[in-house]
Amino acid sequence: MLLNIYNTEEILTKLNTLHKDAKPLWGKMTPQHIVEHLTFSLQMSTGKNPQRLHFADDVAEGIKRKIIYSDIEIPEGVKNPVLGDEPPPIVHPDMRTANQNLLAELEHFHNHYKENPEAKNMHLRMGLLNKQEWTIFHNKHFTHHFKQYNL
Repeated sequence: MLLNIYNTEEILTKLNTLHKDAKPLWGKMTPQHIVEHLTFSLQMSTGKNPQRLHFADDVAEGIKRKIIYSDIEIPEGVKNPVLGDEPPPIVHPDMRTANQNLLAELEHFHNHYKENPEAKNMHLRMGLLNKQEWTIFHNKHFTHHFKQYNL
């Protein structure tokens, strides 16, 4: 079942069960990496952290059709073109701060698209996405990483 990024209470409940020392079912990112990674994607979706497209337009369109316009889940182990083989450095001093920042960016996402309903922002793999497409992506992306930690 997909998470709904508009259900902040459910997301907060799941985040509160995520212990900083939890081990993932796959991948190398720690719980705090995951929270900061989800925050990064929210910032990307509102233009706070603009990105460039890392694929040819036809490849990006194919990825978009597969991820946004199908019921497919984001597969385990999919590589982010911006990340290397190792997780990036931790940004926040602790999980609590990272979680608070994630929730603030979720609120910013909701407000951004309420105030700018026609806005489109660049996804680094799928090109320009509108509010509906970003919402689908975030729902799948949050679900993917929460499953990584069995949340």
